[in-house]
Amino acid sequence: MSNPDSTSSTRSCWPRFATELTDRVVAGSLADMFPILRRCLLVGLVVWLLGQQLHAAKPFTIVVLPDTQCYCDTRVKYAAHKWKNGDLRRYFFKQTEWARDNQERLNIAFLVHEGDIVQTDYPEEWKIAKEAMTKLDGKVPYCLCLGNHDMGFRKTDQSKLSYKSAENRKTHFNRYFPRSKYAKTKEFGGTFDESHDNSWYHFEQAGLKFMIVALEFKPRDEVLAWAGDVVKTHPEHRVIVLTHSYLDSKSKRRTRSGYAVKGNPGEQIWQKLVRKHENIFMVLCGHVIGEARLTSTGDHGNAVHQLLSDYQAMNNGGESWLRYMVFHPDRDKIEVFTYNPALDKFRDQPSSRFDLDYRMSK
Repeated sequence: MSNPDSTSSTRSCWPRFATELTDRVVAGSLADMFPILRRCLLVGLVVWLLGQQLHAAKPFTIVVLPDTQCYCDTRVKYAAHKWKNGDLRRYFFKQTEWARDNQERLNIAFLVHEGDIVQTDYPEEWKIAKEAMTKLDGKVPYCLCLGNHDMGFRKTDQSKLSYKSAENRKTHFNRYFPRSKYAKTKEFGGTFDESHDNSWYHFEQAGLKFMIVALEFKPRDEVLAWAGDVVKTHPEHRVIVLTHSYLDSKSKRRTRSGYAVKGNPGEQIWQKLVRKHENIFMVLCGHVIGEARLTSTGDHGNAVHQLLSDYQAMNNGGESWLRYMVFHPDRDKIEVFTYNPALDKFRDQPSSRFDLDYRMSK
């Protein structure tokens, strides 16, 4: 990184050059102007190049929201029953308010939600989620993927709190997060169909192009094929796959699921999509309580970092714990932090605070 003092001292030469050039013009020695002009142009070029270098090397951040279902739990009220603290939506609001308010400080380029946005696919719960997420509108671009709790709710008779999720793929998600709204943003790339259930977004930072591919819970074969086509036709983009269920708490890709909807667990997502593409470098997921990470090698020799985070079993359904990842292009490093904006504290154990190697420099 260049010395800031050298840049400011270079800029200070401009008044001296201008005065000297004016004196030459007044004196009538036009032929003598050219060396001065050449020096001015060279200094200007140096200043511009230094500015470009500083801009290109600037770190940027991606914020990751894990399962927020306990913050949007107004039908069965599981969270209120468990923690005896009533409605917990304030923690969801705190997460997005923190991201909005720290966008400039952390240079937040994007925010992703790992699914299980709500508890029971209930309109009142979706209203909470909408209120939380729209705090980011016009400030921080974002996308969401669907979890099992976001679809196919069915109440059972086992107890007052018992129900099943992902009995089918019916969801109220599109009423509150419609494709038509997000298609107007510059980061929107496209969707699998007319719904917003499976989507891709893109952004550019530090001269690098990034893509987020957001996939439904247990993505179907046709969805994985679509995602593969999107990734393949954008080889210049560095790709993060966002899907709700992928890793287990032992850092293994999931091989089965007990839910009624048909689709692919984590291992099959790896085999059918992730491993095949050289430009996929990360997978983000929730669903399973805890933290885990796995780095695997794709078919092209590329390292793929696969990260799980889910804090819903902690006090008050997570109490606003989230992840954020700071990308350092000049150091080929990603710093991963686990932070609680409501309590203003970090988790420092190795599963919560770690660095990842990722080649970004030219």
